[in-house]
Amino acid sequence: MKTTSARIASVLLIAIAVGFAVAHYRKPGSSGTAGERLTVYFTCDTAGRLEPCGCFTGQHGGLTRLASWLGARPGVDSALKVDVGGAVAGQADYDLIQYGYLARAYKRMGFAALNMGASEARLPGATLQQLAAGSAVPLVSASLVDATTRKELMEPYQIVEIQGTRIGILGVVSPDSVPEPGAGLVVLGLNEAIDRHLPELLAKTDMIVLLAFADEPEMRRLARDYYDIGLILGGDVRGPAQQIVRENQSLIVFTTNQARTVGTLTARLETGGRRSRMVDADYKIQLLWESIPQNPELLAMVKDFRSEIRTTPLAIDEANILDPNAIPGVSPTATYVGSASCAACHPQAHAVWANSGHASAFETLVKKGADADPHCIKCHSVGFERPGGYRRPLGGESTLTDVGCESCHGPASEHIALHVEGKRTQFKFRPVGPGDCTSCHYGEFSRPFDWDKFWPGISHGKEGTEKK
Repeated sequence: MKTTSARIASVLLIAIAVGFAVAHYRKPGSSGTAGERLTVYFTCDTAGRLEPCGCFTGQHGGLTRLASWLGARPGVDSALKVDVGGAVAGQADYDLIQYGYLARAYKRMGFAALNMGASEARLPGATLQQLAAGSAVPLVSASLVDATTRKELMEPYQIVEIQGTRIGILGVVSPDSVPEPGAGLVVLGLNEAIDRHLPELLAKTDMIVLLAFADEPEMRRLARDYYDIGLILGGDVRGPAQQIVRENQSLIVFTTNQARTVGTLTARLETGGRRSRMVDADYKIQLLWESIPQNPELLAMVKDFRSEIRTTPLAIDEANILDPNAIPGVSPTATYVGSASCAACHPQAHAVWANSGHASAFETLVKKGADADPHCIKCHSVGFERPGGYRRPLGGESTLTDVGCESCHGPASEHIALHVEGKRTQFKFRPVGPGDCTSCHYGEFSRPFDWDKFWPGISHGKEGTEKK
């Protein structure tokens, strides 16, 4: 009897143990407990903003500040950090050099992947492949494929493991965001790009995060189309999301604004179902205020970047450069001569200019070591990027530094030559208006620009020979 009772008790204990094991069994890679919280930091639309330029006070953002802010967050090393796209500033050779430093900065901050957005999709396919091969952080895109072979130009996704949960990071960009893709590539439709890789990702991961450089309606549609995507980060939007958008089984949040903001999503990982889900989520958008110190290590990267482009011949240095705004087949009749050439006939206007901040605009770049950076030179010199305008001397001086008379009024050689010869010219300088100023004085570069307040400080008019 005792033996039978013992056997029954033993069987019951085994059954309980098996039941307990089954109830708590989790597949490899799934989260250990339902109470663990995952934090996601994400950026978008960095647009080359490795640091704020510093021309004016009150400038926010820059990866230099993002690094300091992230470094002060508790548990940041165990968080997921990603960029949704739009990190490159443009298509010029110096933009591509800068992108390498941006990737290094993201690496320093522990980012897991950089998605390709609209600005990256405008680059030639071969260039994108080179960037991906040399990037310090994995570049991802399931959308960008070779125009001939239809093969992806880079890895479509990355898989990372955080707190025992395997997370698939899939990157896409909407064709509607890229009206003119780069040479040699095609932008797949969002669904086609996702369908290519979703089955494989489902088999390999516990949760999928979609980096979608797309607008909010497209992100919502994708959430309705794909039940298995737990989190969608965007995107091609006007401003950061102020709260979590919940659609189907997905959470949707997004940010933008040239690295001035960073999104933070924290949620409890709920396992036990078919897929891990983020529940009890908390979302915040953080503005990277001017008061946040800039990270010394990233500031050193900025210095290295500017040192490299100072000694690197760039396409923009070519003497026969064409004006991108010029009418095809029409050659300019006048060239730039420098503000000193205007002083004899326009002494009052020249004196106003000499006493303004415009007359020392280039000096501000020299002090920052940015005087060879094409991103900065355009608004601190005369005629940069135009025939006969300022060229990077790679050392030495130029009469076309600073924001001079011809920055607003146009090249003056013909005007001066005819007056010297005593002839009247049909050429007339067009009136200057607010639109001429806002090409440089926009947004934080004037906070905000107001013609009625700014113009009195540099007001000048006709004088000298123009009155005759």
